[in-house]
Amino acid sequence: MNDTARNPEPNPAAIDLSQGTQDWRGVAYLGKNAWWRYCLGIALILFGFLFVGSFGTGIFVAIWLLFQGVPPEILTTSLIDFLAQPSIPSLVANNISFIFGLASLAIVLPWIHRRPFLSLLGARLQVRWWRILAAFGLWFAMLSLLGAVGYGLEPNEFMFTFEPRQWLSLLAVTIPLTFIQVSCEELFFRGYLLQGLGLLIRSKVILALVAAIPFGLVHLSNPEMLRGFGWMAFYYFAFGVAANWLTLRDNRLELAIGFHLAINFFGILIISSTDSVVPAPSILTVDADGSPMWSVVVFWVEYAIFYFAFFGQWRRARPQSLR
Repeated sequence: MNDTARNPEPNPAAIDLSQGTQDWRGVAYLGKNAWWRYCLGIALILFGFLFVGSFGTGIFVAIWLLFQGVPPEILTTSLIDFLAQPSIPSLVANNISFIFGLASLAIVLPWIHRRPFLSLLGARLQVRWWRILAAFGLWFAMLSLLGAVGYGLEPNEFMFTFEPRQWLSLLAVTIPLTFIQVSCEELFFRGYLLQGLGLLIRSKVILALVAAIPFGLVHLSNPEMLRGFGWMAFYYFAFGVAANWLTLRDNRLELAIGFHLAINFFGILIISSTDSVVPAPSILTVDADGSPMWSVVVFWVEYAIFYFAFFGQWRRARPQSLR
C-alpha cells in the first residue's frame, strides 16, 4: 500500500463516489493508504479504546462506588465485582471504552488517512437509516421467534427478571450506548480493517475470511468462551465472516450494523445469560444460552434467511427504487 493510487480493478482513478455503487474495497482510495498510516492509525485507535477508555471506565466506576459509600481502600476489588453485576451503571461502565474508540476512529480517518469519516460506511458518505432499521427488524424478529419457541419448550430454563421501572431505565441507556458500541466495532472491523485489507487481497472470499480473524481474536476473552472454547471461538469467527460478506456483497456497512445491533439489543433487553460479557437486568435470564454448537447452527440458519431476504432472486423483480 502506498499513497499513490495504483491501477487494480476497479481503477481507483475512475471511481465515482457520487453514485455510491463502486466496490467496497475501492472506497479506501478516497484517502491515503501508506502502510505506516495504517500502523499509526491502528495504534491510535487501540490506544484510545484500551488505555484512554479503560482510564475513563476506572474513573467512572471509582466515582460511582465512592458515592455508594465504598471505602477507598477496597475500590480495586469492588471495581471487578461492579463490572460483573447485571445493573445499569455497570452497563454504562462496560461501554465507556467504545466511546473513546469511536472518537479515535473519527480522528484517525481525516487526520491520518485524509478521507471522510463517513467513507467507512461506503461510497455514498451518508447513513442509510432505513437499511439499518430493516436489518435490525428482521434479525430481531427471528431472535424473538426463536426465544418464544425456546420458552414454550423449556420454560424452566428461563428466570423472569423483569422489573418495569428498571427495564425502562435500561432501555433508555441501552439505545445510545449499544448503538455506539456496535458502531465502533463495525466501523473498525468491517470499515477500517476490511477496506484496508481489501487493498491487498483481491478475492472477496479470502478477504472475508482473513478479516474475520481479528474480530474473533478480540472476543476470545469473553466469559461465554467457558461454554466450549472451540465452538464459541468458531461462532465469533463465523460472525465476523458473515458480517464481512454482507458488507462486501452490499458495498455498504448498514446491514452489518443492523443485524449486530439486533443481537446485542436482544441479549441486553429481552433474554440475557448469566455468563454474558455485558450483564444486564433483562426481561428473562437463562443460566446458559444453549450449547455452543447449537448457537453456531442457529446463527447460520438465521443468516441464510437474512441473506435471502436482502439478496435473494425475488428481489430482482422489484424496481431499483424499492431496493
